[in-house]
Amino acid sequence: MTPLIDRFVIHHTGTTADQLDFLSRCNKRSSAPTFYLRNDGTVFELIRPGAKPASTGADWNWRSLAVETLDHTGAPDYAVTAEQLEELAQMIAWLATFDGGTLDGVPVSFTIDRDHVISHQETWSGTECPGPYLQARLDDIVARAREIFEKNTAA
Repeated sequence: MTPLIDRFVIHHTGTTADQLDFLSRCNKRSSAPTFYLRNDGTVFELIRPGAKPASTGADWNWRSLAVETLDHTGAPDYAVTAEQLEELAQMIAWLATFDGGTLDGVPVSFTIDRDHVISHQETWSGTECPGPYLQARLDDIVARAREIFEKNTAA
């Protein structure tokens, strides 16, 4: 399959315990997302975009960037922080700057909308990831990403 980045997939950790070490090496979930996002908004690149993430499922790994978002609260909401919501929007706006070009050698065809910004549960019916808090805020995250993108490209 030829890689093409056309989706940004949002995940959550399912725990409030820091997962950086776990996700930074071979792990029992075989999870290797592109990015990991801590509660303070700090982002870590775990795998280069051109090196296929392994976090969403076979049909999606070759066509997406994936971010694993550390939960700020546990069940039942699995809420995240305002800093994380803002950083998700920033990351999406950043990805849109590559539309029509390449990122790490991979062609990008990405638009900031709900067809291209999705949650893990929208790719695979067997999961509730990214939890109800993030799922309910996807439209707001996309709207904020559009604001950021338009402001940064309006020069």
